[in-house]
Amino acid sequence: MNQWSKTERVPAEVIFSEGISLCGDLHLQPGSANHLGPETPLEMLNRPEGFFPLSLPSGEVALLAKTQTAVVICEREPQLPDAERRSIAKSVDLVVRMVGGTEYRGTAAFEMPPANSRALDFMNEPERFFALEDEATTWYINRTLVRHVHPQD
Repeated sequence: MNQWSKTERVPAEVIFSEGISLCGDLHLQPGSANHLGPETPLEMLNRPEGFFPLSLPSGEVALLAKTQTAVVICEREPQLPDAERRSIAKSVDLVVRMVGGTEYRGTAAFEMPPANSRALDFMNEPERFFALEDEATTWYINRTLVRHVHPQD
């Protein structure tokens, strides 16, 4: 059986550090250790592996370097799937300016201890990618390629 048939496919646009983009399908694991259901794009991007697959419309598969991936764009999906986690999450509106000048505006939801729940604490988290969303879109942004962030609170 083909390994790809076991994954959940999610349409995405991947923008690289130099501004080039590719469209295709991400491959997500069918289960997650953190919640019921398949893993999220954020969980996949924050796994320790250096590359991830993207199925292209041509049928080919490209293996993409996470270090060179600036942003992965997907249709908006809830980032915190269960009610208990949503109730303790803090949301902050951010303007994120990337190296190269592209700007993203949206809301980031995060779970942090009350003593460390500032936007600065969130941006200093060790995970490589974080999620920023608006009504229709989720941007998975590589922290190492962010020039600056302006909290809007």
